[in-house]
Amino acid sequence: MLRAGVREVFLARRLAACGIAFACLALAGCAEGGTSSSQGPSARVIDVIDGDTVEVERIGRVRLLGVDTPEKGKCGDDAATRYTRQRLLDEVVQVELGEEEKDRYDRTLAYLTRDERMHNRDLLSEGYARVLTIPPNDKYAADFEEAEREAKPSSETASLATCDRNRRRAALRRRRADEKARRAAAEARERAREVRAEERRQARRARSAARRREEAAREREFSTPEEDSGGGGGSGGSDTSGPSTTNWCGKRDGDGDGIYCEGE
Repeated sequence: MLRAGVREVFLARRLAACGIAFACLALAGCAEGGTSSSQGPSARVIDVIDGDTVEVERIGRVRLLGVDTPEKGKCGDDAATRYTRQRLLDEVVQVELGEEEKDRYDRTLAYLTRDERMHNRDLLSEGYARVLTIPPNDKYAADFEEAEREAKPSSETASLATCDRNRRRAALRRRRADEKARRAAAEARERAREVRAEERRQARRARSAARRREEAAREREFSTPEEDSGGGGGSGGSDTSGPSTTNWCGKRDGDGDGIYCEGE
């Protein structure tokens, strides 16, 4: 009987050791599959609003804690929404509420787990979201940051890195376009200044020419007849520099020609 008792004790210890081993394997499997959470009630996801917001029966609108996916109309929003829809829509999930259960929009703040995989973390590890930690809801912050660092997007279209690269390229194009527009505007202003300066120069030349014409007109208006005739020295004046060999007799012949008289 003593030997039988020893065997029973030995078997009990072996069973206990096997139980501990199985528990360790189960925990290891959960760790490999991602952060899991079985706390809170189970409920069905009845609608997907976007990558980080869903509708859950009996609870209402739920905002996933610790993550942030692109908003509607932003790069990557469709990919994140499709991923959440494929994983959660019409599926039963475990709901773990945050320390702060509601946000300012009256949405329930929670972690959602399906098949021992927390969807919040999977969004990060697949590259569909970025970490967004807002205390006091920071229970899994360290794990989420590690998942983001080790993210391996399943495709380029799902990668937020691609979105960031495209966003940087778009911002660079906008800066270049703005710089080009500024240079064009500066050149246009400079041309306009040159045109205005030339117009002012032409106006000054025109005013100077008008003044000169006015002065010349006034000089002609107030000049004496002697000055007009050239002071007797012009071609219209009489020449008294030498003796005259002809005289005008004041007579005309039949043709109307003048008759010259011989001089003395």
